[in-house]
Amino acid sequence: EAERILNDLIVRFGARGGSVIVQNPNTGKIVAMGNAPSFDPNRYGEYPIATFLNRAVEQAYEPGSVFKVITMASAIDAGKITPNTTFYDSGVLEVSGKKIRNWDLKAHGTVTMTNVIEESLNTGAAFVESRLGNVAFRDYVTQFGFGDKTGINLPGEISGSLRSLGNKAPQIAFSSASFGQGVSGTPLQLISAVGAIANGGMLMRPSLDATVAPEAVRRVISEDAARKVTAMMVSAVDKAEVARVSGFSIAGKTGTAQVADLTNGGYLEDTYINTYVGFAPASKPQFIILLKLDRPDGAPLAGTTVVPAFRELAQFLLNYYSVAPDRP
Repeated sequence: EAERILNDLIVRFGARGGSVIVQNPNTGKIVAMGNAPSFDPNRYGEYPIATFLNRAVEQAYEPGSVFKVITMASAIDAGKITPNTTFYDSGVLEVSGKKIRNWDLKAHGTVTMTNVIEESLNTGAAFVESRLGNVAFRDYVTQFGFGDKTGINLPGEISGSLRSLGNKAPQIAFSSASFGQGVSGTPLQLISAVGAIANGGMLMRPSLDATVAPEAVRRVISEDAARKVTAMMVSAVDKAEVARVSGFSIAGKTGTAQVADLTNGGYLEDTYINTYVGFAPASKPQFIILLKLDRPDGAPLAGTTVVPAFRELAQFLLNYYSVAPDRP
């Protein structure tokens, strides 16, 4: 079902490819993992070599705004902010001589940290990172598993990169990283990191082997911080409504990330990767889903592509596992 939904999504939006992962955040067990385009192993010689890659573990990308929940969780855990901390958003923030703007190019005035997640404000994420501090931010991101392999029992896994966050990096590098640009990771790293928020703060080792006992890598944030960020993610879903499933609390975050130009530097124009990571029921998660869509035609926002697809897959899983509603 996950692969069907992913393939329908790619055809509908003329995307170059995509990935889907379904994981149990409490154990790290991978329930489903699919990529497209794929190939027929019986006729592999007829397919381009690129289709042999498992994009979920062998291809890194800049995740974009999904990363804001990692930034927020880190600062809340460190006691630097609360969900109700306020920030004045003028619509633009100048850092290291460069201007950071929101995706909607608007100013939102005085907002809370929950509003920052609801409205996905780049300026707000950069404010949170400044409160946390560069060294602590980099340490938390590393603790969440970025910059290192997850250790899943699959070949060819890569680690992504945090090279932009070196000791002599300018402030703009850290500010950009706060909303998921300039740093990279794999879809598996991302779902595992957000899974730590879903399960109460523990980073779990992802695994495909049902006979292997669950392995906790380390505690990343406190249960209290995880609970607060989950509530912020639920508020974002409730406000946007697109990912809502009747009878259930859903926690999620979108990401519409620019694609790095590996030839000329900077970013490609009007070219994006859409990501959505969400889990349900938010009060006691039974699964977490990541959907990633590579370069859809017309550069649509994630809210119009991967979010409706997430809702479809989440509804299927809630029915498949006969999960009791937590919002009856």
